[in-house]
Amino acid sequence: MGTTVTTNLGLIKPDGSESIKENLPTFDGWASQNEDNMDKIDSLFRDDVVNSYVVNWTASAVNPTLGATGFTEGKYIRFMPRMVAVFFRIFTGGIGFVAGTGLYRINLPLAVDPAFAAFSHTVPIGKASFNDASAALTSSVFLAIYSPASSLLFFRPSAGGTWDNAVPVAPGQNDRLAGYVLYPTAVP
Repeated sequence: MGTTVTTNLGLIKPDGSESIKENLPTFDGWASQNEDNMDKIDSLFRDDVVNSYVVNWTASAVNPTLGATGFTEGKYIRFMPRMVAVFFRIFTGGIGFVAGTGLYRINLPLAVDPAFAAFSHTVPIGKASFNDASAALTSSVFLAIYSPASSLLFFRPSAGGTWDNAVPVAPGQNDRLAGYVLYPTAVP
């Protein structure tokens, strides 16, 4: 007996009285039918389109300036009608990078559900990793925190505080930040 691999987890399994073999032209076989069923169910809960968005990396006082070959990248996908998974990357670039001053933050692609405004403070909704190109020991993992007051993400190092131009380390040329968040949205 062969195995059919699909992108979905199977929800049904034939019992002893059902045939799993194809019987053309009337029955494509259990594996084919299961794949069709799962594709239909999957389409109800997930948008297969990966969307891109512009990541704006800002600071509370003076915004950072990306150096040569520097970039920001953001992608998101919807799970169910109101849940969004977001991936973001920042590469500071080389010559010409200016760290800016103040608390670092980034935007989100879709508005967070207004029910999050019920939180009086900040909410952790993801993780990020910071790669210090000049010293591996100062690379770190951050919590990605949503601020209802500003509708932006900021980052909290494991040692506490908030990521800025000095804490836990000043970003420099060729440093990287990559992370993800998962949050509900009211935007259809």
